[in-house]
Amino acid sequence: MSFQKIISYLIIISGFFGSAFLAADIGPFSLFPFRIFLLLLWFIFILGFFLKKGRLNISYIKTKEYLLFLLFWLCYAFLSFGWAEDKGGAIRDITFLFIGCSLIFFTVFYLRNLKDLKWFYYIWIVVLIILIPIGFWERFTGNHLAVSGLFETTHLIKKFMPSAVFNNPNDFAAFLVLTFPFLFSFLRYNKGFFKKFFIIFLILCSLYLLLFTYSRVNYLALILELSFIFLFIFKLKSKFKALIIIALLILAVVIILPEQFSKITGLFREQISSLFYQIETASVGIRINLIKNSLLCLSKSFGFGVGTGNAEYCIENYGVYWTKDIVNVHNWWLEILTNYGIFVFAGYLIFYLSLIRSLYKYHKQLTTYKKPPKTENKQLTTERMICEVLLISLIGFFLASISSSSIMAFNSQWLLFAFSLAFLNYSRQK
Repeated sequence: MSFQKIISYLIIISGFFGSAFLAADIGPFSLFPFRIFLLLLWFIFILGFFLKKGRLNISYIKTKEYLLFLLFWLCYAFLSFGWAEDKGGAIRDITFLFIGCSLIFFTVFYLRNLKDLKWFYYIWIVVLIILIPIGFWERFTGNHLAVSGLFETTHLIKKFMPSAVFNNPNDFAAFLVLTFPFLFSFLRYNKGFFKKFFIIFLILCSLYLLLFTYSRVNYLALILELSFIFLFIFKLKSKFKALIIIALLILAVVIILPEQFSKITGLFREQISSLFYQIETASVGIRINLIKNSLLCLSKSFGFGVGTGNAEYCIENYGVYWTKDIVNVHNWWLEILTNYGIFVFAGYLIFYLSLIRSLYKYHKQLTTYKKPPKTENKQLTTERMICEVLLISLIGFFLASISSSSIMAFNSQWLLFAFSLAFLNYSRQK
């Protein structure tokens, strides 16, 4: 394993934890392992580029159109800095965008074979195993890590909401939703009673913590993932099996733990019903007005965007619709549209949908091989598992991405796209 590849894995691992551990403030910036490793890899990459006299072998990269869009997005962000009114917000957004694009590029550049991707897959699950105890510690003690926005909060309900190593419970909920397919597919494609029992345990723990994040949009994102699995992943026979197993599991829980089942289902119904109840209250009205103000800012910029990281500034200073002093867009898709305009937004939409389409086509190819040769069986199973994981997770991302106020600095989303493009690059090499 090359030194660059080792650094890439360290970037992936530390990327999940962000500034939660070993962070040091240096003037206006904060340094922590993730950023240090990323800077180190950039230094090694640039040094190697000059030592090879400007020669760079990218012939094995088969996802150039995706990387070119990210480069276009980044260049547009630098260009929009010129007309952005809030320069501080623009610098912050460009920094996070550059970090995210760098993470994707290096993952595609260095993680080239199936073994590399399998390591990525296992790292993601191990990170979940580490975060679950932190979530339960928060849930039962009311304590939080210093990185959490709930640190030292006195709010009775928020005090016991898990946020793990993230800034808020919505981000943790989004991570849990994006991670659910990793557990689901591991359960499908791996044998052994103890493995399956442990994964089921992780699924139940994740669902419990997700419930107490009170992130209703992520509840819907999980339902979207499950619906996609049932409709597009399961075959007819598997659909009947799934329905029977779910019915038996629910029946068993009702018989063994009737009181706990009643409490959990009651809480879930309460949260979902409150989401629809809010349609008649000010909460959804504020969201609608945020959309109106965002579109107003977009029209003010003649469709070119108000400038990277300036959506909040524009809503605060030029918004005409009442939002109860809330200026954050609270919608990733609308945030891109407002900040970068219609061209970047259209490109991002094509980027996202094309990635899903490519993975879905490759998944269909993989599932056509009924009985592969024994030498290829293990490899094919791993490919099916990873492809399925990424496909379902990207579907859930559509809704999970609008739960938080902003996910530009949410490393899990960049890691998901990095993993997806690295796998797509591997599949196209084949």
